[in-house]
Amino acid sequence: MITMAVCAVLGAVLGLYARPAWLGVLMALVLVAGAFGVERLFIALIDDQPNRERLIEHLRALFGEGWLDIVGPMAAAVAGAVFAAIMGKVLERESRTVVINADDIRRKAGKDGRYARLDGMVQERSVQTAAKSRFDSILGP
Repeated sequence: MITMAVCAVLGAVLGLYARPAWLGVLMALVLVAGAFGVERLFIALIDDQPNRERLIEHLRALFGEGWLDIVGPMAAAVAGAVFAAIMGKVLERESRTVVINADDIRRKAGKDGRYARLDGMVQERSVQTAAKSRFDSILGP
């Protein structure tokens, strides 16, 4: 059960982040089959060692007895990868590319480096004009 959960999470991560999406499913299959293959190879290598029974027993409990036991974790990995790829595609934001050419730029920077205001950009109010006239009277022309 733990192996199936780990394979499902691995498949989901690969399905979500691998591009193109079918590559994530393929990578999940290859990694799960490779992990089971490495486990079988490891059991074959330690078969002649003393005190190996306990370790082999734990490995077989974790990965299963035979090659047919790989079907469940591989199905979980594929299902996780496919589901994550579909959900990633559905929830993916569209990239917003903004193209600005020279005709669209109407604001010009003045000598002080600040942008000039365009007509209609700021609504003139009587309070603003009164404050501006006070500043001009204090600072001078």
